[in-house]
Formats: sequence, C-alpha cells, structure tokens
Amino acid sequence: MRETNDERRRARLLTVGLGPRISGALARVVAAAEGEEPAVIDASGWGQPELEALRCGPADVIVASGTNDHDLWARACTLRARHPGVPALARAKHLQGEEVAEILRAGFEEAFSGATDFGEALRRARARHAAPPRVQAEIVPGPEPSETGSPLANVVPNVFDWIWVVGIAEDGLMTFETVNPPLNADRGFLDPSFAGRPARHCLDAPDGARLLGYLERVQASGQPLQFEEPYQIEGKERSFQTLLTPVRNKWGRIHRIAGVSRDVTALREALSALRASEERLNHALEGTQQGLWDWEITTGRFYRGPRWFAMVGLPPGGIEESFEAGLKLVHPDDRRQIEAAMSAHLEGRVPRFEAEYRLRTRTGEWIWVFDAGKVVAREGSRPTRVAGLCTEITERRRAEEALRALVVGVVHEIRNPVYGILINLDALEATFGEDPRYVSFVAALRESAERIASLVNDLRDYGEPRTLNPEPFLVRDLVENAVRACEKLAADRRCEVSVELEDPALVLPLNARRMHQVFRNLLENALLHSPEGGRVRLSARKTQEDGFSWWTFEIEDAGTGFDAETLARGFEPFFTRRKGGTGLGLSIVKRVVEEHGGTVGVVNRPAGGARVSVHLPAPYQPLGAGEGARV
Repeated sequence: MRETNDERRRARLLTVGLGPRISGALARVVAAAEGEEPAVIDASGWGQPELEALRCGPADVIVASGTNDHDLWARACTLRARHPGVPALARAKHLQGEEVAEILRAGFEEAFSGATDFGEALRRARARHAAPPRVQAEIVPGPEPSETGSPLANVVPNVFDWIWVVGIAEDGLMTFETVNPPLNADRGFLDPSFAGRPARHCLDAPDGARLLGYLERVQASGQPLQFEEPYQIEGKERSFQTLLTPVRNKWGRIHRIAGVSRDVTALREALSALRASEERLNHALEGTQQGLWDWEITTGRFYRGPRWFAMVGLPPGGIEESFEAGLKLVHPDDRRQIEAAMSAHLEGRVPRFEAEYRLRTRTGEWIWVFDAGKVVAREGSRPTRVAGLCTEITERRRAEEALRALVVGVVHEIRNPVYGILINLDALEATFGEDPRYVSFVAALRESAERIASLVNDLRDYGEPRTLNPEPFLVRDLVENAVRACEKLAADRRCEVSVELEDPALVLPLNARRMHQVFRNLLENALLHSPEGGRVRLSARKTQEDGFSWWTFEIEDAGTGFDAETLARGFEPFFTRRKGGTGLGLSIVKRVVEEHGGTVGVVNRPAGGARVSVHLPAPYQPLGAGEGARV
C-alpha cells in the first residue's frame, strides 16, 4: 500500500465493503463534525500482507459494512484486531438483535445504520479512545480496599470488554472487588457475583489456576502482562485476550490488579476462515496455473497475484498497480482488442470480459494468455470492481500455429494444381465445345475440381489467426456486399433475397472482412437449402436477453429445415449433410461470431424452413457513420 504525504497528515477512513458512494457520504459527515474531510482508503480487497503492513494513527477510523458478506466481514475483523487503538464502527441493518451483538463481540465499539447516525456513533467511539482507560483512571487515586464503594461503581456497562479488579490484602489474599461484564455477555467466564469473594474460590481448575498464576506473576514482577488463553464456557472452548495492570497505593505497594478481558473467539474464527480461504484459493490457482487479478475501478488500483507475476518472470509487485501498467506489457497488435473487450463488458454489452493476447516477459519473450473476468461490484449501474483470472496458453497457441502452418502448406500445394486443372478444363471446353462425347466427362471433372477448390478455401479461412482488431463499420453496406456476392447462386436457384434492417444507419465494431464471410456463408447455406423459386430473408433488430442488449441478425429460408442430428452438431468442423459440402461453413461462422463477443444458434421455423440467429453485442452508445465508421 502506498500513501501520499497528504494522506499521512490527514485522518483516514479505512473502509471494508462500503463502496465509494457510502464511503464518500461518511467522509462528509466526518468533515462536518471534525473540520477536515478524511482520506478514504478502501481495504475491501486487501490480503494478509497489506493488512499487516498498515500503520494507523489516533485520528484514523475503521468502518465496516456489517456481517452479511462472510469474506468482507472476516477481513474487517482482521483489520480491527490489528489496530485495537483505532475507533472501529460497523454498519447494521437494524440497531438491535444478533447482528449488533456480533459486531460488538468482534471488537467494534459502535454500530450504525446510515450516514444520519454515523456522526453520533463516531463521537462516542472517539470519546472512548480519547479518555484514559477507565479501570486505571478509577483505581490509581482510589481508596484502600478497606474503604466502602466499588472503584467502578459509576462506570456504565462496557460494550465488549470484561473490566474487573482484584484487590490484594497485606497477607497476599486476592479478592474480586468488581466485575463489569460487557453487554450481551455469555455466562461462565467472570460473573458480577464474584465481587467480595476470594479469587481462588471463584475460578475453577484448570482455567482458574492459569488465571491465578498470571495474577501472581503481575504481583511479583510489578509489570503489566498481556496474554491470550482458551477457557471452557458452557462446554465450548472460547478464546479471551486479557491485559493485567498492577495498581500501587501511595506507599508503593501493589494493592490492586486491574484486568480487561475480551472474547476474541469470533475474531480468531474469522482469521482462521480467512487464512483457510486464502490457502484454498492459492492452492487452486497453483494447481490450475492461473493468475488472479482484481481491478478497483474507482481508485484505479489493479491487484495482480503472485502467479501472474511468475508468468511474466517478474517479482510480486514488479510493475505499478494500474490497468495501464499491465497494458504496456501487451503486444501492440493486441492492445486495441483488449481495450474493446473490456469496454464492451463494462458498458454491459457482453456478460463477461474475454481476450487472448500476447504479454512480454522480463526476458523480452512473448507468451500467449487467455484472460477472463467479470464485474463483481457496482455502485448503482456503474461498475466499480472487476476481477478475473489469466491463464498462459502459449503451448496451445504454438500447436495452433503449427497446425495452421500445415494447413497453409497443404492449401498452397493443392490449390495450384486444382487451378491448373480448371484452366485446362476451360481450354478443353473451348476446343471441343458441346461435343457430346466429352460434355459429361468435363462436367464431372469440373464439379470435382470446384469441390476441391471450395474445400481448400474453407480450410484457409478456418485456419486464420484469432486476432480480431475490430473497427466501426456500417452494417448495411456489409450485408449488401454479402447479398451481391450471392447473386449468381440466387439466380441459379431462382430465389429472392430480401434484407430488412431495423436501423439502416447501424454501425458496429467489426472485423468487416470476416463478418462479410459470416453473412455470405449463411446466405449461401440458406440458398442451397431453399426450394427453387423460394425466398431467403435477412433481418436485423435490437433485442434484450439476460439483461444485455444485442443486435440480432436472422437468416430464414423455406427449405426442409434441420434434422435432429444437424441441430445438435451443425457447428462441428467437417460435419455436413449436403452433397459436395465441406462441413466448415457453419464452423467458421461460429468462430468469427464468438470472436466478436456474440453467439449463434439454429432452429427450425414452425412454418417450415430453418432460422439461423446471430447475436452481436449492441454498443452502449450508438456509433454514427460520421465517427470514423468505414463503408
């Protein structure tokens, strides 16, 4: 954690789980009451190292969101345990009942429900920390044990500590003078009925023997003593943290020992749960070789886990904690793709952030990673926090590159002879014309050669790299170009192709060449399965699904539709029911659409025929043709 000089001078509001809006409101309450607005530091995403490294001053305040979120509450309890000298408050839905009792048991002085009562709760909490310790303030100038009246008779019940005093007679006999339990205290530890009774008669062995031993050590050494011990309370083991302070009379004899005990069982359980949760997460990340990251958008802090740094060969904390610092390690050709994918998710256009890109390591080499994340916190409709995992996929990409190189080589070796065959077939037709002796043979050879050429082209397209780099493009022109490319096939099938766009001026961020291939493949597929004289319809409209906005493109035909197996396997590579088909058309469509953050699906129409639906994310703000859109 890095602090500015200004933050060191100012009071700090250390928050856990509140969010920027509530934190800001509470900071304004503090400013109105104390004359200066505190620096707000969100500790919600801190791990054990940050919590241990934090140093607090007397002007700081810890404020937690309450007990609803187990992980955040455990982190808040850890922060409170590390800094007992700082006022600590927690927000509760109702200022009564078990939630408040749990807040007080965890060591928080006050509970509040909102900004309206936060100021008064903070004033009370600060008053407790500003005043001298109540036990010592009452006993240091106090009367001898023989005088009547309890030293703590006027002290109100404490909210989370047992405050108790043991008097020591001249002969060394130790007697409880008072026991002041906290509010909502469980029975069984120290009871107010102990007052006036010898300590050895009140405390059962073996717990009582240990406590008496500590009292005797303080009496003998004359020094304060702090310790933590387990005690059996109603058959259950509970942990108590105790501070014993010797009190001397005017002649210098230790005639009292003041004790302050706190039940820290809930805190220890929370710390244990937090450590166990962190260990499980670390083991899972180590096992899956994934690097965790967590971006707090409001503060700009970008946490990266140890595994992320190990992937790029840097020590933990080897780069600045910001989104931009990580972007500097990304290959220049991939940066636009990452920014576009993250913007699409933050704007609510896609349900998650996903990207594959290259990262530069400490040695200057490039590794491939797959990054996936999701908004995990919002303030209203505005995202405030994104978290995700980064996985190295260098070996997978190398295998893909090797396969792609093989495909390109095969395509090159096959395409040239095929084109040679087609050229010779053209020459054969020009020479012999419609000679019936050759017509059937030439037609069969041409069909086979054209099928091989089509397969070669599809293999080339399927083997293209996944890098996208979209740009704003006018969809109307893209669709019309695809329709023009299918005019000959439509004429041969005597089919009509109609286009219906809800927004003719629609501009989307696309890789135009590859999306042209998507629409062309789908139109060709629809035309090939339509009856002669049929109609193929391409439409586009804006839709809502699962809380996200999409542009839905539908290609419908009046053919026989898909059988059950084709509906289930239609997007598998090399699966086809059409004679002469390569089985790669729909596979290419699916791959390109998903690279654009979209989805594609096929159904049979109730009236007959098939419908293929392509869903592409709708921009958060409409793009215009005058904003750099290509046509």
